[in-house]
Amino acid sequence: MSLEKTCSKTLNEDSPNVNLMPPTVFFICLLAGGVLEFIYPHNIDILLASANLMTGIFIGIGGFIFMYIGHEKFKKTGTNVSTNLPATELVVQGTYRFTRNPMYLGGSIFFIGIGLAAGSLWILAAYLPLFLYLSYYVIPHEEAYMERTFGEEYIQYCRKVRRWI
Repeated sequence: MSLEKTCSKTLNEDSPNVNLMPPTVFFICLLAGGVLEFIYPHNIDILLASANLMTGIFIGIGGFIFMYIGHEKFKKTGTNVSTNLPATELVVQGTYRFTRNPMYLGGSIFFIGIGLAAGSLWILAAYLPLFLYLSYYVIPHEEAYMERTFGEEYIQYCRKVRRWI
């Protein structure tokens, strides 16, 4: 198959068409929070610094593991993880029994854990644009695509499993 046909096929395939990948926005928001914290330090003192660090690390690791398990379930079933590629299967097992978005939920918890570990109000505040991006752009595009692709099976899944938790 020629490169032109391959590119044409990829561009015409149905997908959520979210081309700015969520991990990219995650890192942009995290970097912005870190830069703001460096320029205008604004630490949070919920607990002692060492307790903030340990709590943040614990929460962050938990979020990362949850995100990773969701990611690996996609890979194991052969479904595309990228938000600009078509889905090959509706994944409803594993962490997807508890939330329709375990990768986003786990990533969010990981982000918040980093903010707590750093004791940084700026990093915690920088999560807000990521949350808005996921909630009002990425997830609605993905849900519309999943409904188009999997129809009633996806609708039934949505009735049983919440978007976040």
